[in-house]
Amino acid sequence: MRKIFTIVSIAIATVSFTGKAISQATPQDATSQNTNIEGTVTDAETGEQLIGVTIQIKGTTVGTITDIEGHYLIQASPDDSLVFSFIGYVTQTIGVGNRTLLDVQLSTDVETLSEVVIVGYGTQRKSDLTGSVSSIRGKDLTQIPSNNPMQALQGKVAGVQVTSSTGAPGAAPVVRIRGVGTFNNASPIYVVDGVILDDISFLNPADIESMEILKDASATAIYGSRGANGVVLVTTKQGSKEDKAPIVTVSGEYSIQKLHKTIDLLNGREFATVANEINPGSYNNVNAVPNTDWQSLIFRDAPIHNYQVSVAGSSPKIQYYVGVGYFNQQGIIPKSSYERVSVRLNNTFHLADNVRLGSNISITPYKQQNTNAFSPYIAYRAQPVVSPRQMDGSYSPVAGVGNVLADINYTNNFDRALRSVGNVFGEVDIIKGLTFRSSFGADLELKKNESFTPAFFVSPQQQNSTSDLNKTNTDRLSWLWENTLNYTKDIGKHRINALVGYTMQEASSEFLKVAGENIIRNGEDFWYFDASNTVGNLTENRVELDQNYSMTSYLFRLNYVFDRRYLFTGSLRRDASSKFSKENRVGYFPAIALGWNIINEAFMQDVSLLTNLKLRGSWGIVGNEKIDYSRRFSPVSNVFGAVFGTNETLYPGSSYGVSGNPDLTWESTYQTDVGLEFALFENQLKGEIDYYRKRTDDILISLPVAGYLGNGVGATITYNAAEVLNQGIEYNLGWSSEINDVTYSISAMGTTINNKALKVMGTGGPGDRLFNSAQTTRTVPGLPIGAFYGYKTDGIFQNQTELDSYPHTSQAGVGDLRFVDVNGDGSLTPDDRTNIGSSIPDFIYGINLEVGYKGIGLSVDFQGQAGNEIYNAKETVRPDLYNFEQHVFDRWRGEGTSNTEPRATAGGYNFQHSSRFVQDGSFLRLRSATISYDLSQSVAEKAKMKSARIYIRGTNLLTWTKFTGYSPEVSGTQPGATGTGVLDNGIDYGTYPVSTVYSFGLNLTF
Repeated sequence: MRKIFTIVSIAIATVSFTGKAISQATPQDATSQNTNIEGTVTDAETGEQLIGVTIQIKGTTVGTITDIEGHYLIQASPDDSLVFSFIGYVTQTIGVGNRTLLDVQLSTDVETLSEVVIVGYGTQRKSDLTGSVSSIRGKDLTQIPSNNPMQALQGKVAGVQVTSSTGAPGAAPVVRIRGVGTFNNASPIYVVDGVILDDISFLNPADIESMEILKDASATAIYGSRGANGVVLVTTKQGSKEDKAPIVTVSGEYSIQKLHKTIDLLNGREFATVANEINPGSYNNVNAVPNTDWQSLIFRDAPIHNYQVSVAGSSPKIQYYVGVGYFNQQGIIPKSSYERVSVRLNNTFHLADNVRLGSNISITPYKQQNTNAFSPYIAYRAQPVVSPRQMDGSYSPVAGVGNVLADINYTNNFDRALRSVGNVFGEVDIIKGLTFRSSFGADLELKKNESFTPAFFVSPQQQNSTSDLNKTNTDRLSWLWENTLNYTKDIGKHRINALVGYTMQEASSEFLKVAGENIIRNGEDFWYFDASNTVGNLTENRVELDQNYSMTSYLFRLNYVFDRRYLFTGSLRRDASSKFSKENRVGYFPAIALGWNIINEAFMQDVSLLTNLKLRGSWGIVGNEKIDYSRRFSPVSNVFGAVFGTNETLYPGSSYGVSGNPDLTWESTYQTDVGLEFALFENQLKGEIDYYRKRTDDILISLPVAGYLGNGVGATITYNAAEVLNQGIEYNLGWSSEINDVTYSISAMGTTINNKALKVMGTGGPGDRLFNSAQTTRTVPGLPIGAFYGYKTDGIFQNQTELDSYPHTSQAGVGDLRFVDVNGDGSLTPDDRTNIGSSIPDFIYGINLEVGYKGIGLSVDFQGQAGNEIYNAKETVRPDLYNFEQHVFDRWRGEGTSNTEPRATAGGYNFQHSSRFVQDGSFLRLRSATISYDLSQSVAEKAKMKSARIYIRGTNLLTWTKFTGYSPEVSGTQPGATGTGVLDNGIDYGTYPVSTVYSFGLNLTF
């Protein structure tokens, strides 16, 4: 594939390597032995004449450049050598001899391959790109010890927010690209070697060659109905044509995880003191009570093992890559772990010069043990005055929440699965520049869950009378058949690339659950069902409705470049999805983009400071259809039955469930993007700045419906009834250079996010509102999605006079929180609840530093965000006397003692949803720091190696934040829940903490 043309101005081309102006050689300058040498310089592949090529007499400052016809004229002697150089091409040095005519063909430089960017269904030169696309090298994805490659993007890519939903082994991060534009699944889609997926948790980061994040409509519209939340393109490694002998790579990494921080809770004496104020006489001697640190009992240090071996190479007829990886992460809470083996087989067979067949296949078996998801939450609330075990060694009862050690011990929950993702493809070059490609891909997952709880008794509130076993099988298959025709042609100053295609996709799944009681408990080998222990009414067999659908698509794209200066991209995709009725099944998703390579204009040739300057803009429509297949239907319910016969036997039956909506259609996101790319000081300083605006209409939203329609209590129907706007600015700046033997680089990225709902229930009026299940968030027009909702606090009632003069409810007393009468009606009512913060940051950023000196390397990565809040939900709902955070010990104990912390109470009035529990979520984190050493080439060769590298690394080392929880990265995942809802984002329920990791690793290449 041809590399990028990097066109520089004639002024830049006339600067010598020493920084002095090249002397123009003319006949008048010639000495008697010099003769005129002339010729034309062209592209070796296309024959196109090259403008601005530097021709210099070797060892001198004498030189010239080619004109607009690619022609040059210079005077030189037969003993001279001419150096032909042009950015993006291999420099050639040719002796003059007796020639007076010297035509030269320059070949593109293999080192500029990195300037080719992967886009949907093809590639583009970086200089020709009109969309907003960020590229990440595969080696950057292995800088974080994680099972999921998306974790490595934290603080690396402008416009992309990656949040660790939980620190549990095997957990996937939450990814948001340019804000949240839907009330549904707001995650991007992933395209791995052409296969469209919803997640890439199966991928071994070591197998990835590059990752491209498509952000604007110009880049994502080619994926139509699924591109609204962004697209992540993943290209896995292939054997290089240049590597005839096998290249063997071996790497290993051992890590230790440690709890990053504990939450500052009351100790036993402090808790007893507070408890006596709430319930006088609870503890006669507060200095004699136990002091149990429940956090120290459930958290531990835990290892991570990560190893891989790969072999890559080529022969005249085949390119191959084989990779095998092993990842094993033990959790910092007992009975949590994730173990995975990944096998990747990539091959391309060159059957003829114009015919290629290939495959990209991954096989990934894994096993995951899931501890009690509520363990951190239970340890947080458990009273510290209770010893974990009684004198006889049995577990002690713990009021309200139960004994967390017993919960962990009696929880036995395992996932065992096999996932395989891959495709087979064929390519035929019909004529030069015209290629037909057909690819068939599949995503198969066979997953089994096994959960066993033995019979036990700790207290009347914490017991299980019978041993229980639940087994579920989930089988899921999706296939994708894509056929594309790609045409590329350079005609003089015109460059054309056209793409047309047709695709088909289908997904299906089945879910089977069986439950039993009185199971033999002596080991996993005895956890089985028979006729005597199966509980029939708990057996379930169904399809996963969000995983069953089909889609057909037509796609078209045209890229046109004139004179390497003016760029145009137009695309259109037509999708037809079975998720919608026949009348609304088809959607059209167009995009258009323009670009201007200003650096290639004639008036820029005297501007030596700049080496790149490009302006681009795009507009387009993309969609989102991530809803259950059934939302347009009126599904049946199996909870009803009828009695028949003389024996009055009950027969189960089906009845009307909930109303469907046959009028459903796609969500549509209208995107505008304007970007500026620049480079200065011979590409030492590079940058990109983008302004983006995304307005999502017809958002699919589930709204409550009236019962008189025949729906059950709490039933919802999905409508196209909301609008959301996201807009902001993102930038990416980088400086790289060297001083003697020291190389260094520094880069910074940042993104501003302005998110607000425009409509919630279809009107945009004051009646629009949508709550989360706990009513801790409310979404209304003019405010961000999932804004925190509750009372504003305004101090503490210090005395009876103040209480009597200020609006309050009957539950309030002296020493309690003072809530603000927002509407000013003189009384405190639920109508005074208002916006008290947002989880969506105003600004996300990252800073990356790298320094190298004679094989020694240091890299440091920072990530952060600002302008967001976190709702500390784990501190709120309190039907019983639980432990408190340390700040409660500074409670109000009389007039003037505190105006921020109310008097001690077990629950009730002071624990209503209010700004008391809203904390600043801003943070700056030292994400990773790595010190490495690369063996010198000579030492490596003596050891029969091509290269060797050893390193130590720390991850999540330091976090600067005011948030009192385990981590300011809070996605809103409730314990035990799967996935994250955008309405719960930023709510801390006390999930599994993210840990600090210390690693030691070794990379060898043979």
